[in-house]
Amino acid sequence: MDDNYDENLSENPFFVELTNEFASLYQHCISESWIICVPRVGSLTTRVFTVEDFCAHILVPNEELPETHYSTLTEKQVTVVNKVITVELTKGLPLQSHILFEETFYTDDLIKYKVWCIEIPLEPTPIRSGNAISKEYLASINDCIDFLWTQSAGRQVLDLIEQSVKIFKKKNNTLPTAIAPLRDAVSELYTQCLQITLQNRRLREKSKACKQILENIKLAVECYMQHLLYDTIFKPICTCASYEDSHLNKAIRNLSDIQLRDLDIKKDLYHAVPKAKQLLSEINNYNTVLEKVVCIKKALNTINKYDNKDNLIILTADDMLPIFVFLIIKSNLPNWYSQLTYMKEFRFSGVSKGDGDECAFLITTLEAVIQHIQSGALVGPPNPESYYYESDLTEDNLQEAKRKNSIAESLSTSESNVGEETLEHVFDLIRASHIDQLRTILERNQKNITLIQENSEMFDLLLDNDNFIDNYDSETGTDLCHPLCNCVKCHRTISRNLLKTSPTVMSRDGHGLTPLHTACIHGKASVVELLLEMGAEIDATDLNENTPLHHAASKGHQNALLLLLHSGANISCKNIDKNTPLHLSVNNGHISCVKALIYFSESSKHQLNVNCRNENGDTPLHLASKWGYEGISKLLIENGAEPSFQNKKLKTAFDYAHNLRILQVLKSCTPSLYEYIHISSSEFKELNCKSDRFVKAKLQAIRNKELNNCNIPKSLENLKQVERVLKAITYGDVKLACFYMNINYSAYAHKNNVSKMSPRVCHPLCECQLCKRKSDTCSLEFDVNSCDTNGHTALHFAAQYGLDVLCDILILNKANIECINKNGETPLHMAATKNQIKVLRVLIEYGANINAVDVVGNTALHNASQMGNIGAVKIILSYNPNISILNGSEKSALDIAKSKVYLTIIDLMEKYIDKNSIND
Repeated sequence: MDDNYDENLSENPFFVELTNEFASLYQHCISESWIICVPRVGSLTTRVFTVEDFCAHILVPNEELPETHYSTLTEKQVTVVNKVITVELTKGLPLQSHILFEETFYTDDLIKYKVWCIEIPLEPTPIRSGNAISKEYLASINDCIDFLWTQSAGRQVLDLIEQSVKIFKKKNNTLPTAIAPLRDAVSELYTQCLQITLQNRRLREKSKACKQILENIKLAVECYMQHLLYDTIFKPICTCASYEDSHLNKAIRNLSDIQLRDLDIKKDLYHAVPKAKQLLSEINNYNTVLEKVVCIKKALNTINKYDNKDNLIILTADDMLPIFVFLIIKSNLPNWYSQLTYMKEFRFSGVSKGDGDECAFLITTLEAVIQHIQSGALVGPPNPESYYYESDLTEDNLQEAKRKNSIAESLSTSESNVGEETLEHVFDLIRASHIDQLRTILERNQKNITLIQENSEMFDLLLDNDNFIDNYDSETGTDLCHPLCNCVKCHRTISRNLLKTSPTVMSRDGHGLTPLHTACIHGKASVVELLLEMGAEIDATDLNENTPLHHAASKGHQNALLLLLHSGANISCKNIDKNTPLHLSVNNGHISCVKALIYFSESSKHQLNVNCRNENGDTPLHLASKWGYEGISKLLIENGAEPSFQNKKLKTAFDYAHNLRILQVLKSCTPSLYEYIHISSSEFKELNCKSDRFVKAKLQAIRNKELNNCNIPKSLENLKQVERVLKAITYGDVKLACFYMNINYSAYAHKNNVSKMSPRVCHPLCECQLCKRKSDTCSLEFDVNSCDTNGHTALHFAAQYGLDVLCDILILNKANIECINKNGETPLHMAATKNQIKVLRVLIEYGANINAVDVVGNTALHNASQMGNIGAVKIILSYNPNISILNGSEKSALDIAKSKVYLTIIDLMEKYIDKNSIND
């Protein structure tokens, strides 16, 4: 085997489980300097390991012949000659395995130990016999790559697939905008890649010997091809499905109040829903159909419950489907229909299997759930206003919801009601649109309360009457002379009860909701009109600071919304999350309400800010772009919405657009930048010869620099010291870092007098006599330009973590401001990448080379542009950098900003260029 076999041992499942699950055994191996053998990825027939499996792969050196003779912890004798491990078995021929490569690791305490990556396990398995290949379960793109690599004994097959995909991208700069031709084109590419793969002799022979191997080859080729193509084809897929996605999103957003009990989900399944939701929300992070289906499977498997004996109880379809519906609604993903289309139409390896396999079943289930949501069969909770605050899902709440629902039904079929006139009863009347009965109750209650308030002075005088106080039961309030008595004392008692129990237009429930809130939630325009006539408070807020206008906008009730606006409602009011009615109407896809808000603002003196931001910094255009509302996006753009505004996550509306239709709308206000929004496949080609020469020349130039800019530690003690310093810097502890570097931090106040101080004291601030005596003697000196194995100095780390004070101290202590790490990055590069504005200013003012380049030709301005760091770009531009420098990819910092569509950075750079051209 080739000793240059490339594998990351830190990701090897065998090694990961040893270090995590069998930590005591692992630590013992390190302390005894035993050798750990790790079978390569793909060579193991299982992913469940026992302690015996690990013991069989730990080699204990022989005392007499430690270089060639070993024994395992399972007491088998092992010899190693010419990188071949031979294990003596009790039966049959010896087992042999090649050492692919050896890797040396160091612990935090710099203890050295060896790990050998070997070709096959050192323990025979009953599944492996002769040339037979064990059955493998592929669950990720890494599994697929490992499978093709190991089974074909190299990466030639992977390279050929990559080459085919590159040719496909080159020939198809503009992919079809319909699903059928796009699927046919990708299917043709899949067939071509599969034919190329089966031309490999090893794979061809193994596929003939085992049908399972052939199925795995098909799946692995499909996944690797999808992994390479995903960024190219998924946006066209989203564009083809944009109409369906936007309508599905509108349905989902308007069901966001739905709860588990509304879908009749069993209570014993509630506990698993949050974990399932988290897993399902990660589906966008996967590129292949296989991984997306596995993601769905993991989410649904989380819901499975166990009996008292920990036996798994598989859910029935009747139990699983409602939960799946709930997860889709709550997952907060904007492109479920596109995800379904991708999984359904671009799964080529499973076509021959029919619809009977598990993958097809899960895809079909997802399709059924999406169609169920789109059908409109789900209408949300019966009393949506009760769901804005209620989170405890108890049996009492469930029974209460059913009782309320039955009351509403009885009201809708009966003109008379003998129930108690409480606020809850008034809300039921509003839901049932019983205007006459509602008017009668509210007017009578208001009249009685007005009368009570007018006579309040007389009743207050009665409170001083001792006899009245003695005979009045303050708890029950029902201490009357007799049931028909109308004396002053009894009238006072009845009046007190009326004040507490008689609902009016100003009454509020426990959530702060008034009758006007409830009427707007249910879109009862006639009730809204009645309540406004009766003097309801139009801008009353509930516990979430939502006004009736918020609720009307979020539910899409245009008539109620217009009634409120024309009655003087505040069009720009914000709730607790800083959302305006415009935010809520856009988020739920109600274009009629968006039009009403915008047109009312235009026709009146009320100003509406279409670029207002909520708590997350999102404008209404962010939300319209995210959910794919093309019509709303056009409307906002036409009325002054700015797509380049960033939210708190530094995302613009361009970043949230997941299909080309929305991008087309967004570019309509910035047509000159449209060419940078659609990234063609030509931008992903390999560096040309000129770029290669540039990178090599730049790398050579850096290597040829004088090596006095940083010093590699020459002893373990110095290496430990450097690591302690860097760790202290990562914690942001400047004083501790200075202590480890023997720098007198207290002298920093006098910049010209920063001095060294001795180490080995009790602690950095200790002033005991012993430490004072030690300070008089010379101790181990620390070179501030010492670096770790990656070339990082203390100044690199201080710049990266934004410690401008420490940067100042280090430079005053002769730290080399132009020191570079292995990637050729200076501290200025790292500060620009992390947007550390204060550090950038400190470094540049101390004379850092603003135009210094790393091994790939990037300047600090390139790095800041790549990351979208507006603050860093502003600082760097203020010091007159050379903005025309090209990196190894022949791109300037402006080119990078344009490719990323960072509009603010583009504007800053173009203004800088125009300013310099005028000065010239």
